[in-house]
Amino acid sequence: MRELQRVIGREARAQILEIEQRLPDAVIACVGGGSNAIGMFYDFTPDAEVRLIGVEAAGAASLGSGRAGVLHGARSSLLADEDGQILDAHSISAGLDYPGVGPEHAFLRDTGRAHYVTCTDEEALAAFHRLCRTEGIVPALESSHALARALDSDAELIVVCLSGRGDKDLAEVLGQ
Repeated sequence: MRELQRVIGREARAQILEIEQRLPDAVIACVGGGSNAIGMFYDFTPDAEVRLIGVEAAGAASLGSGRAGVLHGARSSLLADEDGQILDAHSISAGLDYPGVGPEHAFLRDTGRAHYVTCTDEEALAAFHRLCRTEGIVPALESSHALARALDSDAELIVVCLSGRGDKDLAEVLGQ
């Protein structure tokens, strides 16, 4: 999955260098299972001056509050109890509602190369509405988590991975 999603990160890197003539201070992406984020991060990983920030749903933060375990054949960080039984994950975004994450994200966290933070449903909804109102872009609820943390960031130049369109999420958003 990383190699498929990496197309986005490679393009983002080339475009930011062309437009700004420098690398960003931070790259921010939402993390559920982690494929979009790892694709975005990969080509920026060698650049130590670029902060990599993954944003998990507060109710599905396997990197932030999980433990080591095996799910779907991969050892990584999971939401699991002391007996190793998988716990329920929750997010307003179905795409982030997953109790585990790809092992490459756990490695980036453990080595300190990437930092992972959380975002509540309410914060994601506020960021969703703000982007709609200010830019006319309807982001996916997944990406709205990353947008919320980008708004908090002290970085001057940020690349945010908008990993999907929000038209699929309108029923959920309008129901809130």
